[in-house]
Amino acid sequence: MNARPDPSAEAARPSGLSPVHALYYGRHRMSLRAGTYLALIRMMGVSHLVPLLYGHTQLADQTRDRLARTRQTLRTLIDHGLDTPEGQSAVQRLRRAHDGLPAAAADYRYVLGEFFLEPLRWNAAHARHRLSAAEQALLLDFWLGVGRAMGVPDLPLNLDAWWAARTDYEARHLGHTPQGERLARLCLRDVVTLTVPWGLQGAFRQLMLATMDPPVRRTLALPEPRPLIAAVLRWLVH
Repeated sequence: MNARPDPSAEAARPSGLSPVHALYYGRHRMSLRAGTYLALIRMMGVSHLVPLLYGHTQLADQTRDRLARTRQTLRTLIDHGLDTPEGQSAVQRLRRAHDGLPAAAADYRYVLGEFFLEPLRWNAAHARHRLSAAEQALLLDFWLGVGRAMGVPDLPLNLDAWWAARTDYEARHLGHTPQGERLARLCLRDVVTLTVPWGLQGAFRQLMLATMDPPVRRTLALPEPRPLIAAVLRWLVH
């Protein structure tokens, strides 16, 4: 992918914030927020990743704290970029959190990819404003930088290769487990409390269910969205 970010977006970017900040907190805010939240839930359909990323079942009550730490680290990277003291500290926190985990390179690539593939899926399926080729390039470049900083090997360099790798990985590893279901339900309950105002949290949870990839929702045994509410919410975000 050779498209480059729009120079006018760089000119409009507030001083001190990374180029990708405007992407995450501009007109694509809903796509990237909802997609990132759904990425966290989607990973819980990979049975061997659940204990690696979230600990054992007895630690499930700490899900909100873990989500909050993950969100704060991602927010630091998005706000400051990788080539800043803040960004480098965030990368070091990520590296320490993953040191010693018995995960394969394919696992790390899958987790990394979810943070941009799921937002891209959500945007293409549900958003009023589609990400342009230049915006998709900016998103991919950012996450490739995160992957390189984390030392993840053999990163695909274009989106087609990332989509193919995701399809192959999930064909081999996506499946229901009681622990994954429990953590997905806890995540659905808790993740919206991190940024969504209290009075809108129930509606946002329904939006998550309504816009979740249906095969993933079935794998995790999550409830179907309420039909009328789902229809209204889909109309609102288009």
